[in-house]
Amino acid sequence: MSECSHQYIYGGLVNIYDGEKLLKVYEYWKCRRCGKIRAGYRSFGDTSSTHGLLEEPENDGKWILLVCHQTKDVDAYFVKPGDRIVHACSDGKKEFYVTEEYKILSKEEGSVSGHYSFLLEEVSTGVIDISKEPITVIKSS
Repeated sequence: MSECSHQYIYGGLVNIYDGEKLLKVYEYWKCRRCGKIRAGYRSFGDTSSTHGLLEEPENDGKWILLVCHQTKDVDAYFVKPGDRIVHACSDGKKEFYVTEEYKILSKEEGSVSGHYSFLLEEVSTGVIDISKEPITVIKSS
């Protein structure tokens, strides 16, 4: 089987806010040939189209956004069900695993208090405000 020479088209974005302060913008592009997704982010003031571009995935999976309410931070991970994510926050290092539904669970406690995960494709054209708990996605039409 031959490797796809990707032709990416813009897929969408999600804005991440802490109240009224813009923290990051996550974007994604989808290959019109094979459907592979490429993701990236921009912080306030970044204008380069390649700044924050994340590595192109080599295998099957999906991009999730992991939101930590304690540190007020958001990171993107390319994962598949069963993968582990090690996350450092104010409570120390936490280990999460990815479910079949692309949600995160804690190996120790089961629940993931103060941590949220969203599929990037599902929350695009939306806004995530991390200033309140529970964190929700405000979808634009």
